[in-house]
Amino acid sequence: MSEIYLGKLADVHAQWSSVRQSVIAGNIANANTVGFKASDVTSFEQVLSNVSFDKPGEGADISIHQDKPWDVMHSGTAVSLANEMIKAGDTASAFELNTSVMRSFHRMVISAFGN
Repeated sequence: MSEIYLGKLADVHAQWSSVRQSVIAGNIANANTVGFKASDVTSFEQVLSNVSFDKPGEGADISIHQDKPWDVMHSGTAVSLANEMIKAGDTASAFELNTSVMRSFHRMVISAFGN
């Protein structure tokens, strides 16, 4: 069984969440820009498969790509606000889960070693 690096895992997930929320915010900000095409980041599973847990200082390789448009609006943009809000909600929920797990782990360590 290999070792589990919870801190590194949480760090990579926080980086991914931050980048994804920024990309989503940019999509929403440009929702009325003619010809703008929405972007998204690679899935967390793909990012995680490329992370080396043996090198502590190495960051995650999070790439941004054009999102597949749901439909093109009358304004000529390919940003679906409903889709962006769904992605934003999913990302916020995943980030909250990440911080909750780390908070619980921190409390566990504190109680194990005493205050």
